[in-house]
Amino acid sequence: MSLAVSIDPIFWLLCAIGFVVLEAMTWNLVSIWFAVGSAAALLSCLLVQSFRVQAAVFIAVSALCLLAFKPLAKKLRKAPTATNGDRNLGREATVLTPVTAEATGRVRLDGVDWNARCVTPGDTLAPGESCRVTEIHSTLLIVEPIRTETTH
Repeated sequence: MSLAVSIDPIFWLLCAIGFVVLEAMTWNLVSIWFAVGSAAALLSCLLVQSFRVQAAVFIAVSALCLLAFKPLAKKLRKAPTATNGDRNLGREATVLTPVTAEATGRVRLDGVDWNARCVTPGDTLAPGESCRVTEIHSTLLIVEPIRTETTH
């Protein structure tokens, strides 16, 4: 009498673990559906020996989970909300202390003083010059000089 050992349960267990690990690395609800499908296929190993039936269970459960929970997951994921600082992008500020890409200076925007750095290495802004806000990092404005074109 020989005892045949099926590798199907091991395969489905490794798939489930792999999909859970992948989901833990991304947190984007991409592979969790397949982890649930793999777990269902693993449970089906107790009832049927056919790998085709187990694969069908995997596909069906994964698809059902995806169809049922993806809209819910989309609702729970919120788009980033704009902050009041975002309204300053593209606006013009006046330089108060020298500003370079290497050294933080000060600029005034709408009567409020901000720390600022130039976006391009080599640019230097002197007090009194105008600059344009290109990025905001917390309380630091990233600025660029406003170049005026001269015509002859």
